[in-house]
Amino acid sequence: MTVALAVAWLHFGRQKHVLTWTASYGVGILQWLANAGGFFLQSRLLFIVTGVGLIASGSLLAIGIRQRSGRPLHIAAFVVPAAIVSLAIALAIGPMGSQIMQGMIIPTYVGTLLLVSALSLWPRDRSLTPPEIAFFACLLAFALCQLALAVSATFIRGPAEGKELYRAILGLFMPTIYVGTAVAAVLVVAGDLAQQLRNQMRHDPLTQVLNRRGLDEAATRAIAQARRHGRALALVVCDLDGFKGLNDSYGHIAGDQALKGFAGLLTLAVRRGDIVGRMGGDEFGLLLQDTDSAAAADVMERVRAEVGHLCLPRVPGGQLRASFGVAELVATDMTLEDMVARADEALYAAKKQGKDRVNIARSAA
Repeated sequence: MTVALAVAWLHFGRQKHVLTWTASYGVGILQWLANAGGFFLQSRLLFIVTGVGLIASGSLLAIGIRQRSGRPLHIAAFVVPAAIVSLAIALAIGPMGSQIMQGMIIPTYVGTLLLVSALSLWPRDRSLTPPEIAFFACLLAFALCQLALAVSATFIRGPAEGKELYRAILGLFMPTIYVGTAVAAVLVVAGDLAQQLRNQMRHDPLTQVLNRRGLDEAATRAIAQARRHGRALALVVCDLDGFKGLNDSYGHIAGDQALKGFAGLLTLAVRRGDIVGRMGGDEFGLLLQDTDSAAAADVMERVRAEVGHLCLPRVPGGQLRASFGVAELVATDMTLEDMVARADEALYAAKKQGKDRVNIARSAA
């Protein structure tokens, strides 16, 4: 499983959390070797190494989950408790020699840690994907198995008495759960990669808004929803005035900055749920839901006024201007192309009237 996760890290984007999970299972190798050595050699030192390895492996697994979730990560919040528990297990195995404490401390800590980690895996703004559900279930089983070990440790009464349940849980369930959790982690990594590829196929790499394919797909859903609920939908087609001259005068880097700045301004101007896409070149399309053409024109007037104030390193101040064409969804519109045709006409009219203005398609006015 360590090799599988290492391969996943090498070939699936070299993400930090995947490397952390690889390290977790790498430490797990050392922990199992130390455990075997401690059993055959009856070495307390190796049993202490086993305990510390379990704590480190569980902590790395939890840290990786936190890294993937994008939530704040404070390493001290993992290191300090891990150090305290490691010291406690060293005392339990060494001077105190308490088998009950040995059997309870680590499983309780690791089980609680993995239970919290399973909850951290849950995304805030969407439902779990199938690989995430499998990973969540494995983490939950891992946590419950560790807590079951802690409970079974309370039945230990001597060198042999009461250990059967503890050994049964450790020998029958833990190896399977180790493997299952790693397989689920690899599936999560592969699922993340697939999602990244889907996003790349639908987004413009320069401006990070939807590309034409992504815009078409989003428009199909938006038009269907607007018709189903009888709501207004407005399309805005806009571009930068004199963009070719800007490119010729100041270079393509300046042109790219202008496109990125304009796209960012458009994205900030709309609400969550509205759609922004780059249709090609310096032309952008916006779909504003629950918005008629007049309201969309008001929004674009504010954008038009702000375009000239964009501060871009390679573009002289006041050089940018933009024109906008607005079309509202009507009963005869079957696809996005029908709306684009009318919005383009409105944009062309705005150009003819002197540029730097917002114009509403006559059929939707």
